Amino acid sequence: MKRTNHRHARSKRTSRTVKPHSLRYDSLTAREKATRKRALDLLSDLRRGEGAYGALLRKHHLDSRTARRYLGRDLIGRTGGERVHASKADRRVRELLFPTPSGDVPIRTRSSQDATKLSEFFHDRDKLVHGKLSADKFEAKWRGVRVAGQEVFADAAAISIRAHAGDLKVDNLYAGTVGAQ
Repeated sequence: MKRTNHRHARSKRTSRTVKPHSLRYDSLTAREKATRKRALDLLSDLRRGEGAYGALLRKHHLDSRTARRYLGRDLIGRTGGERVHASKADRRVRELLFPTPSGDVPIRTRSSQDATKLSEFFHDRDKLVHGKLSADKFEAKWRGVRVAGQEVFADAAAISIRAHAGDLKVDNLYAGTVGAQ
């Protein structure tokens, strides 16, 4: 008859590591959403190579523990003397402004690629409004383009009318103030 070592089996069960739950966006307070936004800004700057990790922590008024709390596995490194760098993409919920015929409305997306694409759209729209990009080139590039499952509003004539009315001032692509209210 074969004897089993119960102590060994028990230690296997208790030695499992428990993954901490990620912070649910809906359950965050306004202050936590603001801190999360600063952490995402840090991640974005880190991806673009705007500076060293320590300098970016100071720039965004965060400490390393808080940054790791909000960014988790998107911060890679700092083990064995390795420098901290950012993952190439993530699936975090972001509240962004999305261009529609009735104006820019906040949407939620989990794709960092969608955020990048919308940023590029707003940059080109700003060029269009300030005469640095022709209407034909703008419409050729953005007509029929879908971001986050929706088609972006790329009617250059209507955009010009809305811009002259003062409706298209986008100070920040992220709709962070909408979620904080």
